[in-house]
Amino acid sequence: MNKLFSRLAEKINDNLSMQAMLRVIMLLSIILLLFLTKSIWESLFLKIWHVFRPFVYGFAVAYVLQPLIRFLETKHISRKISIPIIYILLVIALCWLLFTLIPLLISRLSSFISSMITGVNSLYATYVNFSESGAPNWLQQMVNQAIGALRETQSIIPNLSGNLSTLLSETASTVTIIVLSLIISIYICSSWESIRDGILYLADRSGKSMSRYIRVIDREIGTYIRSLLILMAVKFVEYAIMYYLVGHKDWMLVALLTALGLIVPYIGPMIGNVVGVLTALTLPTKNVVILIICICVLSQVDAYVIEPLIHSRNVKITPLWALFSIYAGGVLAGGIGVMVAIPVYLGIRAVVMLNREENEESSGV
Repeated sequence: MNKLFSRLAEKINDNLSMQAMLRVIMLLSIILLLFLTKSIWESLFLKIWHVFRPFVYGFAVAYVLQPLIRFLETKHISRKISIPIIYILLVIALCWLLFTLIPLLISRLSSFISSMITGVNSLYATYVNFSESGAPNWLQQMVNQAIGALRETQSIIPNLSGNLSTLLSETASTVTIIVLSLIISIYICSSWESIRDGILYLADRSGKSMSRYIRVIDREIGTYIRSLLILMAVKFVEYAIMYYLVGHKDWMLVALLTALGLIVPYIGPMIGNVVGVLTALTLPTKNVVILIICICVLSQVDAYVIEPLIHSRNVKITPLWALFSIYAGGVLAGGIGVMVAIPVYLGIRAVVMLNREENEESSGV
């Protein structure tokens, strides 16, 4: 044990220098200064964000569509043809989502929540019947709180359906931002090569390794996003067919929820499966048993067959780091932070690994 501590002390002494300490002190001072002046720069940051928000969204859309555009280019379809085709299909999908799917989801949401309430009550009643000592107080309180939250959400739905036209008129600014972002993304897609070369040129002027960092971050995040979109499509088809065959009334809604849950690894798919089982408890017992067996089988097939085929080894994330990233993203930036937590983690990990490789090369290891 003494040798271990002595080696640790030697390692710290080797890496600890006055220059490193000054960097840490300067970083902590900057963080403290930003925290103390939060009331001043926060309003300025929000104004800047409102100005550049459509450009950020447009760049994100163009970034996601680039792999598809490059794929069409490999099939000898030029950007002048592929970009209009892709955006026409995208607008059609958005219109279908806005005028068909969303009203359908709103109309089915009340019965969907009723099925969840019935499922929770059924599970609780089954537990009470089989338990000799009855349900503990903490479980009863938790069930009551869950049912109360579901009923409170259900009570909002009639008002939401009745005021849908009002909500659409009030969200005119949101529609404007979406349209503006799509227009900006079209221009970015058309000039993607020059924009990329300009970013890399500025990165080279900023530092020798900056362009390498940008390239490796682009590769990691791009691979993850492409794999995620493919997995979401596969997951939606799988679970839509499964829930439809077992007779689930809201098969499309549950399949969509399960597919979107992939944005939050491990937690999202688990919540989707739990909601699917709870809302299926109104079905015959035979159907529920078949559904649970199918979910178990599909989970194993996705984890050990489909995901390894689609996901690259480079974007494999351990559960501990995934949960930490999701929690940190939620604390720092709310719902948006949860959605971008994994890409941000992959970017940071790529930079750290590249920096480690450069240090090993420079030290001759």
